[in-house]
Amino acid sequence: AGHRFMVRGVEHSKADAFSSTVSAAWTRYNIGLLEKDALRINGLLSAIGELRNPTHYPSACLLMPMLAKAKILDTTLLSKLRPEAIGTDQTRRIEPISAFAKAPKRFREQAIARFVETELMHWHDFFDSVESNPLTPEQRLAIVVDEDATLVLAGAGSGKTSVITAKAAYLMKAGIRKPEEILLLAFARGAAQEISARIEERCGAPVEVKTFHALAYHIIGVVDGSKPALAPHATDDVAFLALIRKILKDLVGAQPAVYRATIDWFAQFFVVPQSPWDFKTRH
Repeated sequence: AGHRFMVRGVEHSKADAFSSTVSAAWTRYNIGLLEKDALRINGLLSAIGELRNPTHYPSACLLMPMLAKAKILDTTLLSKLRPEAIGTDQTRRIEPISAFAKAPKRFREQAIARFVETELMHWHDFFDSVESNPLTPEQRLAIVVDEDATLVLAGAGSGKTSVITAKAAYLMKAGIRKPEEILLLAFARGAAQEISARIEERCGAPVEVKTFHALAYHIIGVVDGSKPALAPHATDDVAFLALIRKILKDLVGAQPAVYRATIDWFAQFFVVPQSPWDFKTRH
């Protein structure tokens, strides 16, 4: 491409006709390649076009298959086509595929920004009223982001339960997930029951909420065909306390360092802490 060849001793008219024939054949060949892959090209162009105004969150798991197809098509065909052979219009039409294959991160970040902005506006009233207090901007962002895996760092009392409840409600109300496609996990049984009741109250549909232990117990039952019998201390608080006492006695009797630490801990545990303001003088 870009090279010129001179053939001497040929009449100008014949050389011109030969050049025109070769150029026409070259154009037909390139156009033929495009037409042969029209289905793949049109499908990718449509998918990439949807990223300009995404109707669903452009998560990585959805874009990775599309990116793989774009890279293959760009490597095997599009990068080999010459603009002078396929024309300006066709070159402009297929350019988004090559651009997406080369810079997918830019396409995805722009699509995420557009989707999040639109979704926050659309569900503004819902986020204001789904909990007793309107959700904060950070909480709303954690809800509308539907990435393959999302890490939310939140301290005690910052509204984690509110976010989990509202996110499950949002996923169902927006038609993103069905109730049976959602599983929520909690450490404590009480927290699991509270979340389940709050979601059903707001959505009118139950969602499966389990503790981590209950989920593991369920999985064992599915895999083995029956659930194993639980140890007495797993469901009996009295038996659990007796087990803890036995473990402490065994440790204290076997390890002097543990004995001293245990005595010190219980000695401090029963001391009622006092505020510095309870004393009349600094000393």
